[in-house]
Amino acid sequence: MQTEKPRRLDSVSLGGIAVFGALAVVLTTLSHALGLNFPLIPYLQFDLGEIAILLAFFIFGPVPSFVAAIIEFVTLMVLGQNAPIGPILKLISILASLGGIWLGIAVVSRSRRPGFAKAAALGAFLGIISRVVFLTIANYYLLVFFGGEYAISGLIPYLAGFFKLVGIDLTSANGLSVILLFTAVFNTLQLLFVACVTYFLVSLPQVQATRAAGRRLWVISYLRSQEKPPAV
Repeated sequence: MQTEKPRRLDSVSLGGIAVFGALAVVLTTLSHALGLNFPLIPYLQFDLGEIAILLAFFIFGPVPSFVAAIIEFVTLMVLGQNAPIGPILKLISILASLGGIWLGIAVVSRSRRPGFAKAAALGAFLGIISRVVFLTIANYYLLVFFGGEYAISGLIPYLAGFFKLVGIDLTSANGLSVILLFTAVFNTLQLLFVACVTYFLVSLPQVQATRAAGRRLWVISYLRSQEKPPAV
C-alpha cells in the first residue's frame, strides 16, 4: 500500500503556524476577558488558546504546533499578561501536553489497527500525566524555592475561603499539598476540555476531508503511514 511521505515545514505549514499561533493568542486573550477562572484557585484560568495549538498539532504536525506555541509565548511575554511567570508556566503546560499526546499517537501508530480515536484517547491520557507531572514540579519549585514562606503564607489566607465552600480547611500544615493537588485537578480538567473540543473538530468529516495542498491532515497521514499491511 502506498503511503504519503511525512510533511516538511513548507509554505503551507508556515501559513498554518502563523494562523494558529495568532488564533491561540486571540483565544487566550478572550479567556482572560471572560474570566474563566478555576473556582477553588482563582488565579488559574481555563485557556481556550490551547485548542488552536492542538489543532495545529493534528492538522500540520508536532513541529508547527511547537512553533505556534512559541509564538504565543513570546506574544504573551511582550503583552505582559502575568509575565514572566504566567507565560512560562503556560509554555511548560503546552509542551508537556504535546509531548504526551505525541507519544500516545506514536504508540498507537505501531499497533495492528492504528485508529484516530484510539490515538487521541491514549494521547490525551499521556498528555494529562505529562502535564500534571511537569507542572506539579514547576509549581512546587515556584512556591517553595522562589516564593518561599511568604508565598505559601500569603496564598493560604487568600484561598482558604474558596476551599471552605467545598468543606476543605486550608491550613499551614496542608496548604502546599492541597494547592498542588487541586492545581493538578485544574490541569487535568483543562486538557480534558481542550482535547475533547479538538477531537470533535478534527473528527468532523468536513475537516478530515480537507486536503491542504493536496495532503491529508498530519495525524491521519501519520497513522496511515505506520499502518502494517494485512497478512496474506
